Amino acid sequence: MPRPPIGQQVHAALVTQGHQAAIDLAVGAGQPDLFERVRAVAHEEPAPSFLHSALCAMSLPVRRPVDDQQPIIRQDGQYTLVITPKATVQMVDGQQALQVLGVPYGSLPRLVLIHIMTEAVRSKSRHVMLGHSFTDWMRRMGFKTISYGPRGSATLIRQQLDRLLACEWMIRWDKEDAQGNTEFAVREIKLANEYTGTDGKGGAFRREIFLTEGFFEHLRKHAVPLNEHAIRQLRDSATALDLYTWLAYRLPRITPGRPATLNWQQLAVHFGNEGTHIRKFRQTVRDAWERHVSAVYPEARADFDTTIIRLHASPAPLQRKLVPGAHLAMVPPSPPAVFVEPDAGTRFFAALSVALGPVDFRAWFRDAKLEAVEPGWQLVVPTAFKADWIRGRYPVALEAGRVAAGLDQVPEIVVRRA
Repeated sequence: MPRPPIGQQVHAALVTQGHQAAIDLAVGAGQPDLFERVRAVAHEEPAPSFLHSALCAMSLPVRRPVDDQQPIIRQDGQYTLVITPKATVQMVDGQQALQVLGVPYGSLPRLVLIHIMTEAVRSKSRHVMLGHSFTDWMRRMGFKTISYGPRGSATLIRQQLDRLLACEWMIRWDKEDAQGNTEFAVREIKLANEYTGTDGKGGAFRREIFLTEGFFEHLRKHAVPLNEHAIRQLRDSATALDLYTWLAYRLPRITPGRPATLNWQQLAVHFGNEGTHIRKFRQTVRDAWERHVSAVYPEARADFDTTIIRLHASPAPLQRKLVPGAHLAMVPPSPPAVFVEPDAGTRFFAALSVALGPVDFRAWFRDAKLEAVEPGWQLVVPTAFKADWIRGRYPVALEAGRVAAGLDQVPEIVVRRA
């Protein structure tokens, strides 16, 4: 089994051994700031944010393109996304003139898109206001000082926002039927067909956006849940944001026991890399996974080795079930439990201890309980992180426990806080 990334190792140390052990591990790995990223997510209840699945699968440019007025094209399997900058009326030297602002790029438009789509999903409305609430959101994202000069954070965000609003989006779907005929469908979408605003002195701004009906309905059906606390920790890295949102979209959709594989050239297409610097791209993504994304998405199970990428079935970042319409529903409570007789429980945990060794057994199962419920069995643990770790790392040991205890099936792992 591949070694877990350092972010998940620090997370495991925090859960099983406490703060100091996690800090020592992060410092020993030469990543003292890693502990803060882990702690920020581990100690907070998830705060839901959302992004359209197409933008999770296919990303914006990481940096400004050489010609930023050309359309950008991204592909993900049967889907193609084209983002085209359009000319808009702008005030130039005191005169109204048509001007192409260019495609959005960098981490800022990614943050803006997440905020716009989160507000739309939360309010169930196409009407999104970016004003005082947007400034509050910037502060939640960690922009402690909101600067308004020519190169201030607010000014840069306004520029990227206006680029986003001026673009048109086209999504094409292609499929080959059993007879070899190609079927396709094209949907052209504009993020907003109406927006107003003010640009104050010194760079302050306000925007009032009305998402198009087509985009809003598509968003409601295809919104991917994210954790706002994780977004905050990744806000300065476009690559880390892309990797986090892509994994949040892909991993929950993978069939358990059937990992998905792809090579680095395929991943480069998703992320808009032309494939000319694969070695550097691979290094950048692996670093983002090790030090950033794994720290804020500890449930994610993925292997990024030098030749191949393997994605394993994993829960969504919010630890909730996503249901149609992008609504979030908590997992329903378990049925009333009846404690299993001591001899079966003793045999079950004894087999786990033998399979794992005393150190790992104490770390992950010392506060677990085996309970009988209709129609099967449950292994109750106190945290979602422990549940996901046990599911992903110890299926063989769980099967050994099942056999030793004489159970009909491996117990379902559930979370019940003390």
